[in-house]
Amino acid sequence: MIGAAVTDTLEHLYREIDELHRQLAEARETIRAIQGGEVDAVVVTDDVLPRVLMLDSADKPFQLLVERMHQGAATLTVDGSILYCNEQFSRLLRVPHDSLRGRPMQELIDGPSLPLFEALLRDGLAASVEGEIVLRRADDSWIPLYLGVSALHEGVGDVWLLVADLTEQKRRERLVADSAMARSVLEQVGDAVIVCDINGIVLRASRSAHALCGTNPLLKPFDEVFWLSPLSPESVDGELFDVGAAWRGETLRGWEVGFNRRGGERAELLLNAGPLVAAGGEMLGAVITLTDITALREAQDELHRRANALQEADRRKDEFLAMLAHELRNPLAPIRASLEIMKLRGHDDPMLRKCRDIIERQTHQLTRLVDDLLEVSRIRTGKIQLRTERVSLAVAVARGIETSRPVSDAKGHHLTLAVPDAPIWVKADLTRISQVVGNLINNAAKYTDDGGQISVRVAQDGTMGVIHVRDSGIGIPREMLATVFDLFTQVTDCIDRSQGGLGIGLALVKQLVVMHGGQVEARSDGPGRGSEFIVRLPLWAEDRAALVADVKPGSGTSRRVLVVDDNQDAVDILADLLGMLGHDVRTACSGPAAITVATEFVPDIMLCDIGLPLMDGYEVVAELRARPEFAKTRFIALTGYGRDEDRQRSHAAGFHAHLVKPFDLAKLVALLDPA
Repeated sequence: MIGAAVTDTLEHLYREIDELHRQLAEARETIRAIQGGEVDAVVVTDDVLPRVLMLDSADKPFQLLVERMHQGAATLTVDGSILYCNEQFSRLLRVPHDSLRGRPMQELIDGPSLPLFEALLRDGLAASVEGEIVLRRADDSWIPLYLGVSALHEGVGDVWLLVADLTEQKRRERLVADSAMARSVLEQVGDAVIVCDINGIVLRASRSAHALCGTNPLLKPFDEVFWLSPLSPESVDGELFDVGAAWRGETLRGWEVGFNRRGGERAELLLNAGPLVAAGGEMLGAVITLTDITALREAQDELHRRANALQEADRRKDEFLAMLAHELRNPLAPIRASLEIMKLRGHDDPMLRKCRDIIERQTHQLTRLVDDLLEVSRIRTGKIQLRTERVSLAVAVARGIETSRPVSDAKGHHLTLAVPDAPIWVKADLTRISQVVGNLINNAAKYTDDGGQISVRVAQDGTMGVIHVRDSGIGIPREMLATVFDLFTQVTDCIDRSQGGLGIGLALVKQLVVMHGGQVEARSDGPGRGSEFIVRLPLWAEDRAALVADVKPGSGTSRRVLVVDDNQDAVDILADLLGMLGHDVRTACSGPAAITVATEFVPDIMLCDIGLPLMDGYEVVAELRARPEFAKTRFIALTGYGRDEDRQRSHAAGFHAHLVKPFDLAKLVALLDPA
């Protein structure tokens, strides 16, 4: 009996175990169906009554609502992986909906926005947070988004995202900012700026436009508030300038128009106008700018009036000089006739012959000076004609002293002359060089107190003959050293000593010396310490060639040498000299010509003057040194500027060496072959 009871009990237990397994499997399937959305309701039975739980009563409407939202929505894990998103979210990112599930949200976020997103993800588990981030779309475009983050519900470690597109909002913000900027520009611009629609109605106007028309022009026809008349000679009184062409699509540039202000004041304006076109090409209207040029016109009229006055004064000056020359010629005619009579009658007295010769020479020089007086402009433009020949520098200086002797003697000056034993021959106009010396001595006599010292010295320096005229006079202020050779210039503090001079003496000295291919400079240690004028003139060609007779032609290394100087005589003689030394020489007389010749020739050495026409020496060297083919070229400044600051400037400009005119032959040879 006991065995049968045990057997019945075991069978009962086995049946209960099987039932429990069945119920467990059913429960698992139910849970799976609920999680998969396959079950709409669950019936739960207990000891009282069965209960029906409708699973879609809350979730289904919510899910439909999320799918129909205009905003993007998604659920994320705490590490940012996407669990779910609606279609709008995938459309915003331009990524297929199915490919977003399980993808880390961080992959879609622009780098600078990542720290903010991580903070929103972290803080959203505790409280609802929001912020603006930038997402990267599948096509590599960017989209600004508003992001709201909150936890799904308490106890669940996931978050809910609400995403809104901010593109349109950002565009509107930019439009507002652009509009504010446009208004600010209109308020600040000095010209009158008017914006009209296609019918010519004023939509916007700058503050200057309001001031110009004297009223508020907004929403009024342009022609009603801006009655503009053309200023061309062909215009008719009362004619209106046609600005309407601008809102018909035409562009107007640089038109001069007239405008009567409200107070009756006449204004002259410069008009520019053009069409206002939208991004899509639609014609919206026109923009007109009006620049007040009334003051400019008045200034131009005043300049024109003054120019006419100067021309009239210049004409009267020429008439005066012509009359003065005529009056001076009247006494010269009988003087010359008297000299001819004296020659015909003949006198053996040596003193009379000497006086006659002096009068003849001075009459000849005075006649030429009267000719120059007819037109001072010839001094400026170099139109004085030279009659050059082989001239002894000592003879020219002696004649200049003879001319100026009465001036120096009248003031009791002690005048000395020092000349070398050997003659120094220069290519010059004897009368003009005598005139140069005479003017320098007259200048020294005028600016030296009675009983002063004036010394004249003749010397040779390389290929140049040199004249030194030094005095013990009042000196020259440092600031005037650079201007004493300008026309009509006198030492400011000493005009009372000028004895009525016109201030053309030193200007004529410089012009004549430059015409001879020479240089002149003024030196002084300052007021009260005297002054010195130094004139340098090129030697006669045969004498210059003799200077290099002892140099063996072809000795040393033959170089390709380019000589650049705007003085043709200086270029020619230096080229001859370098050729005798065995070098291959090319020449140029202007900056652009130097560039052209150098490009073709590619010299080893370039001797370049600084004061060149069109391009100075600094510009020439800067351009050539920028080219790789001239990396080995040696640039040497050959100039009359010899101050320390001149040397520093030439070095800064790219010159390798600085040679001052007149140069020493030994120095030049050393620079050509520095090795």
